[in-house]
Amino acid sequence: MTAQSGEFRHRRLTRIAILISAVSFGLYILNVLIGKANIVYGLKMFHLGNVGEFLILLVASVAFIAVALYEEATSKSTMEPEQNEVNT
Repeated sequence: MTAQSGEFRHRRLTRIAILISAVSFGLYILNVLIGKANIVYGLKMFHLGNVGEFLILLVASVAFIAVALYEEATSKSTMEPEQNEVNT
């Protein structure tokens, strides 16, 4: 019972990290499009500068990499012991 609740908690955290990554990347794309619209159409809409874009993209990539590494570690830990060993 405890293993199942722990697994559910980890799956929930994984989903949250994926959501953070997707939202951050979406904000990055939106900011780039707003910046492009400001240049092409001469608009004066607010957009984050270079540092803001960097920080948003950093959050997106760190969250995505964290999920990938976590999933890799859990898949290796659930493998059978005979599959973990390298046959020589």
